[in-house]
Amino acid sequence: MPTAPQPAQLTDIIGSLRRHWPVVAIMAIIGLILGVAASFAIPAKYSATTTVSVNPMNSQTLSASVDSARSVSMPTEKGLATSRKAAVAAAEELQPRYSIDADRIVKSTRVEIPEDSLILTIHFTGSSPQQAAAGADAVAKSYLLVRRTDAASEIDRLVKAANAQIAEIQADARKQAYASPIAQRSLRIQADALGTKLAELTNFDLNPGQIMGSAEAPTQRSTPGPVALGLAGVFLGLLAGIPIALLRKEEDSEIGGVDGLHAIGDQIVLDGTKDSNRADTWDIAAFMLKIPTEIGVDGPFMIMVDAEVGSGRSTTPGQELVDALSRRGRAARFVDAGAINEGKISRGWPADKKRITWAGEVIVIDTTHLTSDANKVALATRSDAVLLARSTADDAAALRRLSGLLKSKGVDVALTALFPPRQDMLAANR
Repeated sequence: MPTAPQPAQLTDIIGSLRRHWPVVAIMAIIGLILGVAASFAIPAKYSATTTVSVNPMNSQTLSASVDSARSVSMPTEKGLATSRKAAVAAAEELQPRYSIDADRIVKSTRVEIPEDSLILTIHFTGSSPQQAAAGADAVAKSYLLVRRTDAASEIDRLVKAANAQIAEIQADARKQAYASPIAQRSLRIQADALGTKLAELTNFDLNPGQIMGSAEAPTQRSTPGPVALGLAGVFLGLLAGIPIALLRKEEDSEIGGVDGLHAIGDQIVLDGTKDSNRADTWDIAAFMLKIPTEIGVDGPFMIMVDAEVGSGRSTTPGQELVDALSRRGRAARFVDAGAINEGKISRGWPADKKRITWAGEVIVIDTTHLTSDANKVALATRSDAVLLARSTADDAAALRRLSGLLKSKGVDVALTALFPPRQDMLAANR
């Protein structure tokens, strides 16, 4: 039965990134090149700022108080500053030095209102520092001009309407229908009210405000430069490169020889890929394992053997080691950990009671059919020696994962025996 896939461990991720670091590096370099190239492809933009103080328009120019600010709607003034009417006036203001149409001015203008103030902060984005500064000042002047012009037009309309009403009252006063004292008095009251209104309109403050701070040509561009875009490109390259490196199919998904095992970090590797008979390799493995000549009665000498599950194999690797030990005159007991309840293993199998019954024996525990790497590691920590049996066709990623887990628990692999793929072995025996 095939082993269930195990979740990726941190050691797997780090190992995969270490093995495929050129992929990550190449993606980072590509991102850097694209970022720097984009900085030259994107037109440079500069932003300049002009501040305008908005004056509350009223008929008491000398006695205007702070309360008059309530008569100013700053969101309305912001809309006026960014309106097409102001943009058309700004385009005329910039002629003939800069040929910028009203639509572009609208898109290039941004207005902010500091909280609880009668201040408009006008930002203008241009293709050069000088154009940005000129554009910000032009928009500010145009806003003030449009505001004054609109106010003056409204005053003229109201004055004309009031004069027309006064003329109508004077005409009515000469009519016989209004000859009575009461009618004449009513007409005089209306005329006096219109006269007062005309006086107020005549004294109306048409000062729209003033520019508090003219724009200065910026020294730095507002769009990202080569350094910023280059760093952003490196970051995006890393974001793209790391997943590619992690998901990239392992070129060495098969172990591929002794060098592959040494790259994983195993200290001792027995290369049996040239042996036509697996028994020869196991005989050498039994010789290389440091098994005491005499085993005390206080407990057994436990050897954990782990291998990848292979098809067409009638004898398990653990039994092959037992047979090799027998050929060397050492009796050994074979235990298939796959037949033991995994919950029992996780709780501490083999218990002291079981170890006592094995006292003085060599116990070979085969974990090939265990589905949990955690249980394999648990048994490894309770064993006196760990032997890994792998073929060049086995999954190197799975071996790296298990090796990393063993190392994290301080377990040293006594020996790794390397075998040829099963089909190669069958061909050699024909």
